[in-house]
Amino acid sequence: MKRYIFSLIVIVLFAGCSFKATQKYKYRVDASNSFDSFRDYYLKGQTRLASTALQRAINNAKQGYDIDSLSKIYLGACALHIGVLIDDKCEEYLKIKHLSQNDSLQDYYHLIEGEFSKIKNPPKEYSDFVNAMKKGDYKSAFEAVKSMKDSTSKLIAASLMKEHLTKPQINYIINEAASMGYKKAVKRWYGYLKTKSTQKERDIINKKMELFD
Repeated sequence: MKRYIFSLIVIVLFAGCSFKATQKYKYRVDASNSFDSFRDYYLKGQTRLASTALQRAINNAKQGYDIDSLSKIYLGACALHIGVLIDDKCEEYLKIKHLSQNDSLQDYYHLIEGEFSKIKNPPKEYSDFVNAMKKGDYKSAFEAVKSMKDSTSKLIAASLMKEHLTKPQINYIINEAASMGYKKAVKRWYGYLKTKSTQKERDIINKKMELFD
């Protein structure tokens, strides 16, 4: 009986330690989940919900005085703007970048600003894309975009080579965004497609945009 009670106490103690371990960095989990919500709301064009989710992510990162988490949130928001063809210099990140020693954050900043020559270790999913862009091999770069598993990464990478995209390639990106229900991304990329289209093609795009606006 004593042995049973001792075993039970040990189990309870370890369970308690495990719970404390999971709670230790809970703010990071909460920040990450809130940012994921922001990403989806933003790309779907649900502005108010996106703004609330982003602020919640920022607040969670600040709760733990976590510079790297806060930097990732600012960079992630900047990347989403770029992915829907909105110019963004990542000013919020630049204000605090000197407080972090994480080189991967700076590499990601160079990536989303299209400064490929400055990237030392590109994020894994973007590795083939970055190598192709450094060589000016835009055909291989787009093949690398297509091979990416994450639709958001595809949007961001495609935006970084938008001047070199053909109309079928732009339509591919639009279809990828549409498959995820990313209305804002679809609308912005349709706007860019119009700049490369004939008047007849622009009329068709306008009718599509009016239909689903």
